[in-house]
Amino acid sequence: MYNLRPTGQFKLTICTCLPCGLQGSLDAADHLKDKLGIDFDETTPDGKFTLKEGECMGACATAPVLLVNNKRMCSHMSHEKLDQLLAELK
Repeated sequence: MYNLRPTGQFKLTICTCLPCGLQGSLDAADHLKDKLGIDFDETTPDGKFTLKEGECMGACATAPVLLVNNKRMCSHMSHEKLDQLLAELK
């Protein structure tokens, strides 16, 4: 949960605990990995995005959930909503 290295401008933390995983967060994480070309705990070459794996954010009913910079929670993150978020943040 601590950042041991510098993070990108936008740190995206996706919850991968069991309840979220059963509701599609693992698929959402794979989609982000493909779109960004990075894995968990990596940063895009342009320094824009860091992808982190999170543990229970207390929003199981709205899974998959994702935090942007530990401040903005995004819920029901389908592939389309993930694409929209990435476009907005770029």
